[in-house]
Parts: sequence; structure tokens; C-alpha cells
Amino acid sequence: MNLFVIVAVVLTGLAIVIVVRPLLRKADDAPQAPVAAFILGLAFPAAVLLIYLSISNHDWSAAGIAPAPVNAGGDRSSDISEMVAGLENRLRAEPDDVDGWLMLGRTYAQLQQMADSRRAYQQALTLEPSSEAKLGVAEADIILDRENLLGDAGRLVEEVLAVEPDNPKALFYGGMVAMVRNDVDTFRERWQRLLTLSPPDNIRAVIEAQLAQAGVAEMPVEATEAGIAVNVSVADELVDRIEPGAVLFLVAREPDRPGPPLAAVRHDASGLPATLKISDSDAMLPGRSLSSLPQVQLIVRITSSGDPVAQPGDLFGEMIWTASENSGQNVSIVVDQIAD
Repeated sequence: MNLFVIVAVVLTGLAIVIVVRPLLRKADDAPQAPVAAFILGLAFPAAVLLIYLSISNHDWSAAGIAPAPVNAGGDRSSDISEMVAGLENRLRAEPDDVDGWLMLGRTYAQLQQMADSRRAYQQALTLEPSSEAKLGVAEADIILDRENLLGDAGRLVEEVLAVEPDNPKALFYGGMVAMVRNDVDTFRERWQRLLTLSPPDNIRAVIEAQLAQAGVAEMPVEATEAGIAVNVSVADELVDRIEPGAVLFLVAREPDRPGPPLAAVRHDASGLPATLKISDSDAMLPGRSLSSLPQVQLIVRITSSGDPVAQPGDLFGEMIWTASENSGQNVSIVVDQIAD
């Protein structure tokens, strides 16, 4: 995985250089385009990330990828490791260096060591709540577990958009936050605003494709509401453990495949038993479909923290939904377990 990450980072960086350099080179018949170059520098890695997240089966809940090993050949991975180690050592001696923490966060993000990137950005955020630090923490949380779009990561993105409504990265992740919340209008508005910032053609194509897929939400109700209806109840012995203000998450995953959930629904945990529905319109990202799978793992989790990431003490129940047996029928899940 380390070799894959290094190759991916190098190739992505090379592609950015190839496309950006002409935008920054001044010629008699073509003026410089620094704005387009800046947007490309942000949007190109984001598009690569979006595509990779959509097809990856990597377990994003796992710890960050270990740094590339140093070898005797003095290759590029050795240089990167030495640079990161040197920056880490300097920051131990100068822990109040905000710019240093931001640089470390960016470096780890490029290496896809997202747990380490989050740690660095969080240090910068503690020292100075800048937009870059907020988006760095949010991006790392989203990549580690896309359920975080419903929690603090989404809140940080919204805070940046409140003061920087045209921030490209905030608009990108803000659109994802809106889609997870089933707010298709806001999703469309934010990603359409991205288009007004004149992104390069390849990035524009990605954005327009996702917006086109979001158009499915405008189909008749009969088409969009087809999904899985789940009767949720709580075992008698656990009812008293549900605290006021607790939140329920209904999550759909592909069985035996690690990685982020296919879809998620957030609901007030009061008033159970209740019947909830989860469908393709609740997908964590457009393009991931429940309707195409023969089996879906359904998990109901009740948490007092409201955090989409599972915590010890959360209550949960689960089942495997099978299209051949359960299609068109309500299924039932009893919350009867306590997370360790």
C-alpha cells in the first residue's frame, strides 16, 4: 500500500505540473491564468480522491498508512521520510509554529497518511482556527470514515463556507455534506458554484457527472423512494439505557467488504419502535447503489454522543438483507447489543 500511495502521489503531482505550468507561463498570445492554476491545484487531487473513494475497498477506518521505509538506495521515498521526520522534530522543539503544523498536515495528506494529517491539522487548529486547518481536519475525518460527514467534519466545512463561500475545497466537501443530509438543492447549488470558478475541463467533467447523477433525486417519488423499510425496536432490557437526545443511525454496508458505508440515515432515537427507510437516495456518495446488490448488511446504532463514528457503549443491532428473500417486504432489527 505504501508503494501504491507514493506512486499515486508522484503521478498526481506530475499531472498537476504538466497541466498547471502552461497556465502560469506568460506568452504573447496567451496571458497567465493563475486563478485557473490555483483551482486546478485544489480540484485535481480532490477529483482523484473522489474517484478513488468511489471504487476503493480499502478499510478507511484503519490507522493511517505507515511512512514509506527508508532504504539504502537513497530514493525518493527515503527523501520524503527524512523530510517528514525533520519537520516533526522541529515542531517538537517549536510546538507553536502554526505554519509548520499546516505544512506537516499537507505533507501527510499528500502521502495519504490521513490519521497523521489530521493530528497535524488539529494542532494547527488548536493554535489558530484558520480555514485551512478546519478543512484539513475535516478532509482527514471524511477520508477515514465518510460517516464523519454527518458529524464534526461537516460542521467544520459549514464554518468555512460561512466566511468563505467561494472556497473551492469547502464547496467540494460542502456539496458532499449536503448530499449525505439529503439536501439535494444545497448540493446542487454548491457544486454549480464550483463550476462558476472556471475549473479545468477534466474537473468540470467530474463535477457535471455528479450533478447529473444527483438529478435522479428529481424523479417521481415511486422511483426514488424504492428502498429497504426497516422496523426498528429496542430490547426491553436496553430501553432505559437510551438517554435524552440520543441519535439513531441506520447504516447499509456491503457484507464482508471493508470500507465506508454505502448509505446512512440519521434519526432521533426517541419514539422507538419506528419504521425507517434507506435507499439509493441516502447514498454516502452519488454512484454507489444499494439496489444493485444481492445482499446488504443493515446496522442500527444508537449513540448518546451523536457521533457517527461507533463508540464503546453504543447500542446496536444488525441483520443481512437479501434481495431474493426480502425484496418489497419490511424487515425488522432489534437493538439488543452493546458495543465494547
